Amino acid sequence: MPGRGGLEDGMIKIFVTYRCNLACPYCFATRMRREYPGDMTREAFARLLQWMRGAGLPAAAFIGGEPTLHPDLPEMIAATAEAGIPAVLFTNGLFPVSLAERLAPLTANFVVNYNDPAGYTPDQAALRHAVLIRLRELGARVAFSKNFSRDGLDYGYLLEALDRYGVTTVRYDISRPSHDAANDHFTLDDTRRIMSHAAAFVKACEARGVRTGLDCSVRLCDLYDEDRRYLERVSMKFSGVCHPCADVHPDLSASYCLPMRGIGVPDVTAFADHAALMWRLAEAARPVRLANVSAACFECKDFMRRCQGGCMALMRTARPATGPDEADGSRQAAPTEAGNT
Repeated sequence: MPGRGGLEDGMIKIFVTYRCNLACPYCFATRMRREYPGDMTREAFARLLQWMRGAGLPAAAFIGGEPTLHPDLPEMIAATAEAGIPAVLFTNGLFPVSLAERLAPLTANFVVNYNDPAGYTPDQAALRHAVLIRLRELGARVAFSKNFSRDGLDYGYLLEALDRYGVTTVRYDISRPSHDAANDHFTLDDTRRIMSHAAAFVKACEARGVRTGLDCSVRLCDLYDEDRRYLERVSMKFSGVCHPCADVHPDLSASYCLPMRGIGVPDVTAFADHAALMWRLAEAARPVRLANVSAACFECKDFMRRCQGGCMALMRTARPATGPDEADGSRQAAPTEAGNT
């Protein structure tokens, strides 16, 4: 993980429910509700927790859907923390303040997906504000997440929120295709332009003393050279290598990641530990990784070292690179970013 460190890496993500109280157009988990209409049961979580105790996990993330809709979430997080495993909660922040008070002493980190409040109802915006204020009062560790999508490129509102709530860490990403590519997502051809926009966001964060990390990988040649050098230097997480996420579904099967839903295992608890699970997912993805890279990748000195072709979900839906401008980001200078600061 190049950069300065600080974002949880290598943790499994436990999708305790695919129910959600929002319908974000960029979400790549929306259609999973059809496959998993039910929440994770107590019995399934007990079996998962027993495995997690001996699996050598750096952390366990609770995610969805909106995980706070699961009625047993406080007990799940408490049991995870008691087992000595840091529990991270990925949430949209739309849950009762009373639940925030229960979760704050148990949760190592709240990662709040902070969408533009202009897209929320007044009640939703007020609720999220109340939750964030209460979490700050309770001394909880809070990070924001930002998804850059076609209709969500603005980040001025997020900079204001960082100042308002005293948040000093942001996970960000560009919208990735779901398994069926039915969500609002960017393509490989969009990457250079969008990542240059994201680099301007990172600079605005750095000016505020806010640390940032790119959630998933990008093909390094799909960035302008100056953007790549800058992000490699300042990021807590930034990579050209697509690693397994180990997304655990309610039935304890797991996927490489949701966008690569077709690569997975039927039962995570069948593996000796976390390392064995991650190795199996990485091995299963190897043919896909090599099949989808361009000819330029095989000629690149960084391929299979610092870069392995970037996000396989993006590569899966892309056309091959056809010219030097697509294969060498150092041949173009990044445009000047205006506004949003």
